[in-house]
Amino acid sequence: MKRKNIISLLTLSWAITCLTACTKDLDLDFKEAEPLYVVEAELDNQRTRIAVNKTRAMNSSEAKTGVDGAVITISGSNGSLQTLTRSVNGIYSSTGKGKAGVRYDIVVEVEGQRFTSSSVMQRTPVIKSLRFVWKKMLSTRMLFADLRFDDFCHETNYFFMHLYRNGVGYRWAVLKDNVNSNGELQQLFNCMTEDTDDGDDDKLLDGDNVRMELRAIDKASYDYLHSLQQMGHVASNPIANFSGGCLGYFSAYGKATRSLVFSYADVEEE
Repeated sequence: MKRKNIISLLTLSWAITCLTACTKDLDLDFKEAEPLYVVEAELDNQRTRIAVNKTRAMNSSEAKTGVDGAVITISGSNGSLQTLTRSVNGIYSSTGKGKAGVRYDIVVEVEGQRFTSSSVMQRTPVIKSLRFVWKKMLSTRMLFADLRFDDFCHETNYFFMHLYRNGVGYRWAVLKDNVNSNGELQQLFNCMTEDTDDGDDDKLLDGDNVRMELRAIDKASYDYLHSLQQMGHVASNPIANFSGGCLGYFSAYGKATRSLVFSYADVEEE
């Protein structure tokens, strides 16, 4: 099996792409002229979690609010069915697990509204390594998180990667792999420059707990998250993933994680 990297490590064009390929955090904090529902529904190989919120109005300083009292059903093409009705501050959860290859349909009924979506559960990805490296970009040394993971062979694959620091989202990215048909994939996350101030939120410190979550997602989930990533460049909300008029997304995915304690002594030089 020939191993390839999806990212060239030797060109400045790669560096520019890398700097714009990841986003600092994932926050579905929409503001609308009138409040709308936001549903963030996730089904993975470990559990089910759905958050139902309402957006804040444009002239409101209040944060989005969790909505209780919804009835949520998730049915699978394999005949599985689960219903969630109990919640705390708009968070509905269960121990129900997804199975790879199964299509799941979700129905959310809340306050007279009905929202639907679907997602096909993907296989569990395999993380090969997670490390931090210094790279020289022109005259500046920059710190990157370097994630390596296996590609699923001979098919187009979609991945979502979320890097957490001390339990809080730090960087995220989505990747569509239609280049490698068989090999190793790489994603780099630009963390900070060498001269980042100590008080800067981007500054990594010795002892920080770092966790990488890698998800194999379907095309519909990728399209939504990719459009969300582009929101910083255009004045619009991401594409619709639910029918019925709500914001948000439903994603069934396989998930793998890797954790480490950050130390500057362990950072490699490249």
